[in-house]
Amino acid sequence: MNPPPFIAILHLATAFVCVTATSASVDDQYLQEVKPLLKEKCFACHGALKQKAGLRLDTVKLIKKGGESGSIVNSVKPASSLILQRITHPDEDERMPRESAALSKQQVTLIRDWIEAGSPAPKNESQETDPKDHWSFRKIIRPTPPKVTQATKNEIDHFIFAELADQKLTSSTEASKPVLLRRLYLDLLGVPPTRDELQSFLVDGSSAAYETVVDRLLDDPGYGERWGRHWMDIWRYSDWYGRRSVPDMMNSYQGIWRWRDWIINSLNTDKAYDQMIREMLAGDEIAPENDEAIAATGFMVRNWFAWNVNQWKKDLVEHTGKAFLGLTMNCAHCHDHKYDPISQREYFAFRAFFEPIELRTARVPGGGYIKRHVPYVPLKSPAIKPGAPVLPRVFDDYFDAKTLMYAGGDARSIIKGEPPVDPAGPAIVGGDRIEIEAIKLPPSAAYPGLKKFIREEELQQRESALAKAKADQDWARLGAAEADLKAIHARLEADEAKFRKAKSAEISRLSKNAALLERKANLLLTGAGLFEADQKLLAAENTLKSADQDDAKKSAEAALKKTKSDQSTASKNHSTAKKAFASDKSDYTPLSPKYPDKSTGRRTALANWIASSENPLTARVAVNHIWARHFHKPLAEPVYDFGRRGRTPSHPYLLDWLASELIESGWSMKHLHRLILTSQTYRMKSAADESTQANLTADPDNRYFWRFNRGQVEAEVIRDSILHVSGRLDTKLGGPEISNKLADISLRRTLYFETFPEAGGKGAMVALFDAPDPCDCYVRTTSIIPQQALAIINNPLALSSSRKLARDLNKTFPDETAFVTASFEQVLTRTPTSKEMLVCREFLSKQRKLYNSAKAANALPVSKDSKTPLLPSADPTIRARETLIQTLFTHSDFVTLR
Repeated sequence: MNPPPFIAILHLATAFVCVTATSASVDDQYLQEVKPLLKEKCFACHGALKQKAGLRLDTVKLIKKGGESGSIVNSVKPASSLILQRITHPDEDERMPRESAALSKQQVTLIRDWIEAGSPAPKNESQETDPKDHWSFRKIIRPTPPKVTQATKNEIDHFIFAELADQKLTSSTEASKPVLLRRLYLDLLGVPPTRDELQSFLVDGSSAAYETVVDRLLDDPGYGERWGRHWMDIWRYSDWYGRRSVPDMMNSYQGIWRWRDWIINSLNTDKAYDQMIREMLAGDEIAPENDEAIAATGFMVRNWFAWNVNQWKKDLVEHTGKAFLGLTMNCAHCHDHKYDPISQREYFAFRAFFEPIELRTARVPGGGYIKRHVPYVPLKSPAIKPGAPVLPRVFDDYFDAKTLMYAGGDARSIIKGEPPVDPAGPAIVGGDRIEIEAIKLPPSAAYPGLKKFIREEELQQRESALAKAKADQDWARLGAAEADLKAIHARLEADEAKFRKAKSAEISRLSKNAALLERKANLLLTGAGLFEADQKLLAAENTLKSADQDDAKKSAEAALKKTKSDQSTASKNHSTAKKAFASDKSDYTPLSPKYPDKSTGRRTALANWIASSENPLTARVAVNHIWARHFHKPLAEPVYDFGRRGRTPSHPYLLDWLASELIESGWSMKHLHRLILTSQTYRMKSAADESTQANLTADPDNRYFWRFNRGQVEAEVIRDSILHVSGRLDTKLGGPEISNKLADISLRRTLYFETFPEAGGKGAMVALFDAPDPCDCYVRTTSIIPQQALAIINNPLALSSSRKLARDLNKTFPDETAFVTASFEQVLTRTPTSKEMLVCREFLSKQRKLYNSAKAANALPVSKDSKTPLLPSADPTIRARETLIQTLFTHSDFVTLR
C-alpha cells in the first residue's frame, strides 16, 4: 500500500561520508552526496522551514537563483562562488553554517567539484514539502481499512496485509499455542505462564480460548505492573537522587513512589489515557482534594532540581513535549527549531505554563506534621534530606512570575526588548488557541489541616497520651495531657468556624480560646518535660558518684553530659512557654501550612489541549508507544520525535486508524491492547520458514511486520520470571521503594526497587540486562554479553529459586523423564525436544556422580519471611535436578520473547 502524498518526504540524513572522486554520474553525485550534505548542514536555515537572507537551497534551481546577495554559485569562476566564500570564511561569525562545526576539507572540496562541473541538476527535482503539511501535524482522519484476500482477525491485519502485498512480501503463519501463550504472558504480565496454565490452554479447544486468555490477563493486577514499567520508562520515573551517600535530595523527591503506584492503579482500572495526562499535568487543579490524583503530579516532581529552577522548567518543557506530543521542543531553547515550525518564542511560551509552580510536600496518614517546604537557595540553604513519609506534589505559588526570553540557553542572558511571554503551545498544532481560566481551590487544598485524617490523627495522638498518663499514674503528664486534649478540640473548632465562614465575631472568640488553651497546654507540657529532665539529671549525677571503675565512670560522664543538654533544652522550652502564656495573642498553631487558595489554571489548559481529540499528535504518539512495546518496533521512529527529522511511518494509515480507535474508545488502553493482541499480525511466527525465506532479503529488518519480532526480554522480566516459575514471587502491589541491596533477598517484583541515575541506582544483576536509564528511556537499549548468563547462574536468588522449584517438581514427578518434561514446561513453556531430553538425562547422570562425593554449600541470604530451603539437597539425585533448573534459567528461550 503506497503512502499518502504528505507522507512521501525525505528523512534527514544522520551521517555523511564524503567521496571526492567517483565513477558515478554528476547527477548521482549531487543526489547521493551534495544534497544530503546541504540537507544536514544548511536546510535548517535555507530550506522549506526558513529562508534566511531570502536564500533557499533545497533544489539546484533555487541555489542558482540565490537570495538577497544574488546567485551563490559561479561555474565560470568557482572560487568566486559566494557559497564557497561563506563556508571557508576565517571569521567564525561570518562562516557558514552558523552554530555548527565548520565543514571539513573533503566536504568543501565536494561542493567545489560540483560547482566546477557546472552545478548539474537532476531532472524534475522537487522542493522540500511545506513543513505545515508534515504528516504528524495534520488532523487525524480515520482511514478505511483496505480490502485483503487473507483471513484476518481485525482491522489491524487489513492494513498490515495490504502493505505486505504492496511490498510483495509473504506473511508468516501463526505461531504454536505454547509460543503464543508465553508471548501473551510475558507481554502483559512480565512473567511466563505456569505449567498448569500451559496445560489448561493446550486442552482448551474452544474457538475463543486465545481471546479468553487475553481478557483474563488484561484483568490481572500484574498487567498494571508490567505496563506501568513501560510508561515509567517513557515518563522518566526516578526515585530521589543527587548525593545519596550524604544523603540529600537534589533531584526528584522522597515519596515519588506514590506516582509509580498511581500509574499502576490507573492502568489496572483502565483509566482513560487523556485523563491520565490531565492528572499528571494538573492533578492539583482538577482534583485538588484527591490525594491519589495529586500523586500523578509526580510527573513534574520527578523533574524537580533543587539547585536550579530553570533546569527544572527546562526539563519539564523537553519531556512534556517528547512524552506526550512527540515534539523536540528542547531544540528551540536557544534558537528557532531548525527542522520543525517551532520558534524560540514558542519554546518560552510553552515554559510559561510551568512558570508559577513550586514543589510542596503533603502530609500522609501516619506521616506526622508537615512544615511548609522551603525552596533551596544555593550556598545558603542546608541540604534537603529525606525524612518522614510525604506526598510530593506541585502547586502554583508564583502568580506574578514572568517568563522572559534569554539567549544561548543561559537564563542570565535576558534578551533586552523582548516582552514577557504568555503561555501557549506551538501554533502548528493549534497551541496558540489555548484558553486559560484561573481556578478557585477548595479550603482543604489551601489549608490541608481541614482534611479528615489529619484531624483524626491529631485527636488520637492526644487521647493516646492521656490514656498512657493514666495507665502510668504520671500525675505531671496527666494534667498536661488533659489540657492538650482540650486545646486540640478548641483548635479544631476554630478551624471549623473559619472553614464554614462563620461570623467574624465567632471566629475571633473561638480563635482566642484555642490560642489560650494551647498556651496553657504548652506550659503544662513543657513543665512536665522539665520535671522529667530534672529527675533524669539527678539520677545521672548519682550514677556518676557511685561509679567505681574507669569504664563505668566514662559511660556515666557521657550520660550525664547528654542529660544536662536535655535538661537545658527542656528549661529553655519551659521558659519560652511561660513568656507565651503571658501574652494575649489569638493566633494558635495551624495543623498544616497554608497555601494559596487559587491556581492559575495554566496547566489545566495545557493538559486539556494535549489530551484533546483534536490534537493531531497525542493519540498518534501514545499508540506508537504501545505498538512498539508489543512488537519491539514502532510504526514511527523515533518514538519521541514526530517532527520533520523523524522517519516516515512504515504504516501511516494504520497509525492513524489506531489513533482514531484509541480516541473513539474513550482513550482506553486496554481496548487498544485487546485489538493488537487478538490480531493475526501479533500471532505470527517470529522465525522465517520456507514460505517466507525470500522476505529476509527483501525486508531483513522486518519494517513491514511480515513476522513477529523476536527480542530479549527486559531486566525486570528475567528476575520476576525466576521468582514466578519457582512459586516465590511476592505479588503485593505498591509501596515505598526497596533498597537495591535487598535485590537478591527480597521476593518483590523488580519495579519496586530503587532506580536513580547514581551508583547503586540499579540492582547488580538487572544492570547487566539493560535496566532502564532514569534520565532517558523512551526506548530501552538491548545488549547481549557473556556476563549475562554468568550473572543469572551465580545469582543467589536464581540459585535458591532453582532449588525450590526442583524440589517441588521432584515431589510430583519423581520419574526422570517426567521431571525434565515438567521442568521445561514450567520454565520455558514448552516440552523438550528428543535431543534436549537426551542431553538433559546425560547431564543429570553426570551431576549425580559428581554430587555423590560433594558437600552442600553454605546457605544463602534470605528474607525473614522466606521458608525456602537454601542449602543444596543432600540427595545427589535431587541436587542434580536443582542444577538442571538453574541451567534452564540461562536458556536463551527463558530470556527471549519469540
